[in-house]
Amino acid sequence: MKSNKFEALLNFFSGKGNSTSIEDATAKKEIDISDKAKVRDIMNTINKTCREKGGKYATYSCKTVSWDDVSRGTVGGSLSCWGSNITDTYLKSKSGEQLFTVRSDNWNEKLGVISSNDVALVQGNQSNKGNLSPITLKTFLKNSKQYGGYTGLSTEDLSDDVLDQKCSIRFQTTFLPVTSSNNRGTIEFSTEAYNYNTRSDEDPRNLVLLCTTQGIALQQDGRGTKKLFHHAVDQNKTIHRYWLEAERTRHKVGGAQVEGKEEKEDAIKRGKATSSVIGTKAMGTRFNVLMTIQIPLKQKKVQVRRGGGGFPPMSAPGCSFYNSLSLDYLSASDDDLAYSAAVFSKSASKKKGFGSMWQGFQTNEKSKKKRSVAKKKAGTANAARVSRGSKVDTWEGLTKKTPTRNPEEHITITVVFYFTIAGGVPSEADVMAAIDDMESLYQSCEENGRLAEEKFDFMKSELTVKNIQDIKQKLVTQPPFQPASVEVHNFDQFPQ
Repeated sequence: MKSNKFEALLNFFSGKGNSTSIEDATAKKEIDISDKAKVRDIMNTINKTCREKGGKYATYSCKTVSWDDVSRGTVGGSLSCWGSNITDTYLKSKSGEQLFTVRSDNWNEKLGVISSNDVALVQGNQSNKGNLSPITLKTFLKNSKQYGGYTGLSTEDLSDDVLDQKCSIRFQTTFLPVTSSNNRGTIEFSTEAYNYNTRSDEDPRNLVLLCTTQGIALQQDGRGTKKLFHHAVDQNKTIHRYWLEAERTRHKVGGAQVEGKEEKEDAIKRGKATSSVIGTKAMGTRFNVLMTIQIPLKQKKVQVRRGGGGFPPMSAPGCSFYNSLSLDYLSASDDDLAYSAAVFSKSASKKKGFGSMWQGFQTNEKSKKKRSVAKKKAGTANAARVSRGSKVDTWEGLTKKTPTRNPEEHITITVVFYFTIAGGVPSEADVMAAIDDMESLYQSCEENGRLAEEKFDFMKSELTVKNIQDIKQKLVTQPPFQPASVEVHNFDQFPQ
């Protein structure tokens, strides 16, 4: 699995509240978890199936880090892993376990093009009235204060009639392990977003719109890494934040979910999501969708100083990875680094530094593919009902309440389809069905292809030294969390 952009940079620099039934409450305790497959086994099985089936299936694999970028950089026309608006997205369970998504290659990802008028989202949870209804993304943007005002947003209109005719869209899927001891096994989770171009909550690079069939959750990127939670608003206009929950159903893998009257009424009674139009028209009605929309914003202009001005000492808390590196070295690297960041080209093998390092990642990928994977017992995979889970806290709303749309960047949309897997690992048929579904949805877009292609030039721009310095400062001052690696004291003495 390819490393994330943070790991790549380090290697370059260093050289390396709902009501539930008794049945549901029992399921949440997950007393019997012996039949739940390990996440690693699920990933290995999916990757093995994709490799062995070849063709379109071989273009997908499991990723624990997803590059969900608004705007990627280029150097001399070659694709870079950096850019003016780039985000790493992580999927983690409530307990902290690292999960994954099945998607195309991060570097030169598969994408579709769609208009904001052809994307649906469900709104209505912004008040306590409980009236949910679909609207288009275009309608939301044109009336941003009306639909997002519950967070304190006061910008009336976040749309751009020209830019919004071309939104990039990527489709992903995942299989989350749940117990098979009952028909409603659950797992709670959240996504986490690390935007490389935002260092302050007061100056976000994007508004982030989280969407399920239970409504919207408008938030923003900011300092460090941000967990993205679902929202509900009470009669006092207090915003309550919730974990997301994936619940096992009887619906198959792939395609829409069509509910009967009794099933829908039961879900509503239990405070769960129901099937609705969401995303693109070709998706039909579904309840297993988590859609994330990034709306790019203007940021304050900050004067860039050469020579590392404004950087903290390398011994600053949280900067232990950089203790062996000097600021002079980091600054001197900017120009060379900007050049060598472009490695997705026919001549990539001739490039040095960062480029050859990335090829090392690809070589490691290939070597991993040769390893045999012991066959695990096939379990039962089903479409997951993605709903609000348990309450996290209450929230004060957006820090930046008067954002301005970036006039140069297009919106990007990430759609993830959730499935549960109980009693084993996904079968070949289920993995293929999930990928067939995504492939069909790409074909239904106005255009589809790979990021490096000319048709996606609208979401690429020439990489600048300022881009490099902004990213570097974020990584130095706000690195993604890494568990400490420390020595065991008195390691050879048994305690008395």
